[in-house]
Amino acid sequence: MSKKITLVDQIYLNIKEDIGNKVLFPGQKINVKELSRKYEVSDTPVKQALNRLISDHMVISVPNKGMSVRHVSLEELDEIFDMRLMMDLYFMKDILSTFSYNKILQEQMRKNIEEHSALVQNKNGDTPYKSSTYYSFDNAFHELYLTGSGNQKVIETFRNLNPFMYSSYTYMQQPHLRDVECIEEHQAIFDAISKQDPAELKAAIENHILNSKKTMHLIFKVNQIL
Repeated sequence: MSKKITLVDQIYLNIKEDIGNKVLFPGQKINVKELSRKYEVSDTPVKQALNRLISDHMVISVPNKGMSVRHVSLEELDEIFDMRLMMDLYFMKDILSTFSYNKILQEQMRKNIEEHSALVQNKNGDTPYKSSTYYSFDNAFHELYLTGSGNQKVIETFRNLNPFMYSSYTYMQQPHLRDVECIEEHQAIFDAISKQDPAELKAAIENHILNSKKTMHLIFKVNQIL
């Protein structure tokens, strides 16, 4: 049975979507009253939703200054990509072992790539293309990969990095061509896992992380100029 979405849940998702769609920009001050009027609710659920976003590191609260949308620096992005690369490579042997027999994980990863690809290919179609939906597929792929490590702490660490990656991705809106390339790189990772080839998997992971890092660097620097 699916969990019922509460009013606070919905407002939390709405504000998160506003951050992703650049309605709320990095560094922008957040006015609780304005959000309450926008969503036609009282201040209380808005404050509760914002507290969750503070816990997610997507909103910051400074005493006597109020709340604002968190700005993710280029240095933080570099550290996050380095952390992800370290985790992906360190647990590679365990992940290969798990995927060699776990048909459920294999099928979930295959289906993720298939549905993610369909979303990107339909970007200019009838279905609205949301960056947050794209990111959800991307995030799910990498969590499935790390699930193969059997290490709950590394999965928790990855989840703690998510808000930073979500903020950086959605603010910088990587081009559609890169969306396509990412899925191709996910497929290369999956193929290497399926073939149980450590060298090929290592190369595929390094290529994917490096390309993503380069893209974010370029867009970040261009945004600073504009």
